[in-house]
Amino acid sequence: MGQISAFILGQAQRSFHDEKAVDHPLELMKGSAVKALQDAGIEPEAVEGIGCVDPFSWTYSDLAAQVTNGIGCGNNVREFWLPAGGTTPQDLLHEITIAMSKGELDVALIVGAEAMRTRRKASRAGETLAWPTRDKSLSPTRGQKPFTSDWEAKHGLRLPIQSFPMNENALRHDNGRSAEAQIQLAAELLHKNAQVAATNPHAWFQDAPSAEAIGTVSADNRMIAYPYTKRMNAIMDVDQAAALVVVSDRYLEKTGQHDRAVAVLGGAGAEEIWNPIERPNFAKSLPMKEVFSWALESAGLSIDDIHAFDLYSCFPAPVQMALAALGVEVDDPRDFSITGGLAYAGGPGNNYVMHSLATAVSRIRENPNQPLLITGVGMANTKHSGTVLSSASNIPTNATGKTVYRLETGEVATPVREQASGSATIVTYTIEYDRDRAPHNVIYLLDNPDGSRSIANARDPQLAADALLGEDPIGRRGSLEWDAEDELQYFSL
Repeated sequence: MGQISAFILGQAQRSFHDEKAVDHPLELMKGSAVKALQDAGIEPEAVEGIGCVDPFSWTYSDLAAQVTNGIGCGNNVREFWLPAGGTTPQDLLHEITIAMSKGELDVALIVGAEAMRTRRKASRAGETLAWPTRDKSLSPTRGQKPFTSDWEAKHGLRLPIQSFPMNENALRHDNGRSAEAQIQLAAELLHKNAQVAATNPHAWFQDAPSAEAIGTVSADNRMIAYPYTKRMNAIMDVDQAAALVVVSDRYLEKTGQHDRAVAVLGGAGAEEIWNPIERPNFAKSLPMKEVFSWALESAGLSIDDIHAFDLYSCFPAPVQMALAALGVEVDDPRDFSITGGLAYAGGPGNNYVMHSLATAVSRIRENPNQPLLITGVGMANTKHSGTVLSSASNIPTNATGKTVYRLETGEVATPVREQASGSATIVTYTIEYDRDRAPHNVIYLLDNPDGSRSIANARDPQLAADALLGEDPIGRRGSLEWDAEDELQYFSL
């Protein structure tokens, strides 16, 4: 097994398609943990470590202890915890791998679940679920900064649904595409994923809509934030759970279960400059490139050795940015998702990658000669992760199995100028639409002549949208104005 320290020996996942309602996430997590341990042939008493992905749909005090106590583990299980984000399952896997390389433990669980569909259905119906009292003092993202700064949030840039469309528009400009060509490309990438979901028994949506249906505004596919329609967004209203069992090289040598084990060949995580407004580029990601290079080098493989990918697809932009970082063309025949992605397999909060990792285990068991690269994205394209996996019976000669929680990229933040007025140039933008399909906010990121960055809105969203939807506006100059009464910056071409 060379230098490989950690192996995934058990997996379980479930999508509760056919049930009107499910139990609360803790119960779903316990059920998945038990099934993953059974898949690994390991008794709960052998578990020495656990990492839980905090659910968005409910919060619990002492979540890890409640899971381990509930399934019959011992009293001294070490907890691995990291703030919630789309990379958290991989981040936990990488931290556990490091601990195993140091000889600190031999058997660990990683588990997560969401029951957002059940919770929101009950809320809309005015029903009270028979779930335990929620610990409202806890946040899954405790210990880290919000998605965006207060200044960005004041102008409407608060969530991924506003930030990722800005990446998409920057990608269009960077590649010299028309608006129609960019939307078509994004829709085709998601259609490719949707076709995978159609054959995945765990996928939430298996209808495999066409690229045209994904990219075209219709009665049931409204525009959310330009250029993304509803079917280009991750779907969080799902009831899904998944778990992994990770074991050390020592455990695997002792038990000899190499034919079912999946080797962690290498993995890494990194972060962008945290606030989107401060990032130097919205079409390229240096942290992605650094993460993927580290993971592949640690695995002893090149990009051509990877049989398939699961590129985190909360929106189309990170898929394109990942392909660019990897040097892979958008028409590459390999699968870009092994599950169907977050819009079709389902986006269970920050636990999606647990499902892609679980799917990878099943796929590698069936095809031992086909290594896979699994990636994650968190927050507003802020966190990035990558893990290379292979069969334990087919480990590359040069694989080191090394993982790292966070790499340093050395990127420098762009200075921000608040309360600015004067000439400015559009860096990127998005248009938000209401449920009546009317533009209700325009968000611009702008470069000032002194090299600083500003954020602004449009005084008349409809008028601004008409101008923005003509020729590509990125790179065009206009007038930036500070409105002291509104305490907002406004921009007009």
